[in-house]
Amino acid sequence: MVGFKHVLAMGLLTAACLHTAAAQDPVSTVIRMAANEKAARVTRNHFIFLSKEKSTRTNNQLWTERVVETDDGPLRRLLRIDGRPLTPDESSAEDRRLQAIANNPDDFRRLNESSKDDEAHLLGLLSNLPTAFVLTPAGRDDDCTRFTFKPNPSFQPSGMEQRVIHVMEGTVSLKEPEDRLCLLQARIAQPVAFGFGIFGRINEGGNFTVERHLVNDHDWKTLHMAVHLDGKILMMKTLARDQETQRSDVRVVPLHIPLQQAVDLSKQ
Repeated sequence: MVGFKHVLAMGLLTAACLHTAAAQDPVSTVIRMAANEKAARVTRNHFIFLSKEKSTRTNNQLWTERVVETDDGPLRRLLRIDGRPLTPDESSAEDRRLQAIANNPDDFRRLNESSKDDEAHLLGLLSNLPTAFVLTPAGRDDDCTRFTFKPNPSFQPSGMEQRVIHVMEGTVSLKEPEDRLCLLQARIAQPVAFGFGIFGRINEGGNFTVERHLVNDHDWKTLHMAVHLDGKILMMKTLARDQETQRSDVRVVPLHIPLQQAVDLSKQ
């Protein structure tokens, strides 16, 4: 009979071999992770959760909101402002605002287009990691495998988005063997100008963080996101993004629920 110590040793050896393989081939490992994140985006569940956010959207106040994800985007009910519960008048105004959303879904869909863009930009960066950057194994981050990344000098960016991506550097951590994103931290290492600065510019030092966790047996969710960017577009318009978001109490809700049901869920 095989002894317990022998089985344990074999298990540790197998885990070490898997980690060594990832360290030796970071490109294929990151390619698998990016593909899995893209596929999960298509087949993802919808959730209800608490969100604490401080951003330009919240007038730089800390808003606590209950968020219900729908086919048309996230529906948000404001609960607290800087830790203070809403007054009865404020709660009534929030009820009226959400009922208006349920009655006029087209306006709600247009409002949520920008949140879809954020997800698309994240997937774009993950997809470009294996080719636009030099990946270097950097040990472990809790139970995730970590790599640093810097611009690949042989990569030729095409289009504005790839030009912005290519001046970033940072770290990416992923969970094996699931090959899912744990943590992405990136900063803009040098400024980017478009049309000799006439059409726009993104300044050096901008940074963002995306932290994802397993929230049930198989679903991963972004629980922390921070974005800090500044620059300008079309000579006059200022491009500024300052956002800190924490999510908690994440639970699955049925897919394809109507907006009225989402409004009702947000009251619970």
